[in-house]
Amino acid sequence: MRTCRVRLGEEEFDVGIDDTGGTLAVTLSGRTHRVDLIEIVPACYTLIVDGASHRLAVRDRAGPWVFELDGRTEVAEVTRTGVGAAAARGAAAPARQGEIRAPMPGLLLAVPVDQGAQVVAGQPLAIIEAMKMQMEIRAPHAGTVRRVHVSPGQELAAGQLLITMG
Repeated sequence: MRTCRVRLGEEEFDVGIDDTGGTLAVTLSGRTHRVDLIEIVPACYTLIVDGASHRLAVRDRAGPWVFELDGRTEVAEVTRTGVGAAAARGAAAPARQGEIRAPMPGLLLAVPVDQGAQVVAGQPLAIIEAMKMQMEIRAPHAGTVRRVHVSPGQELAAGQLLITMG
């Protein structure tokens, strides 16, 4: 079993994960849940927890995890504590710090920031339409928009560079 500590807002949870052949047994605060994770496109999943279906898009795993669950953007700090902790610290991260990439293919509807703009953590940077749903891409941290690489109306590929922040 792999274990980690997750901080979500002001709450902290000890989480145990046991991979049992495609289905995960996730223990959260002493209660075990059956979890199926089905990848739709890179970084976009259907998450089934105890039979209830949810939409999950992972935006950034460098530093705090930024993800969207059923349309709500969340930021979680994840610290590996059990088996595989050392290997996980070298887990996949964006190619360069400050790169904001499309979590899935879709149509870029809007970029509500301009080059040179100062942004705060959680501020919308782009709005993408994918699978007939709109998704806001939010700033993972405060900073300056160094460059906007895309334009509204553009078709996006999963992982395509949208914005460079500094």
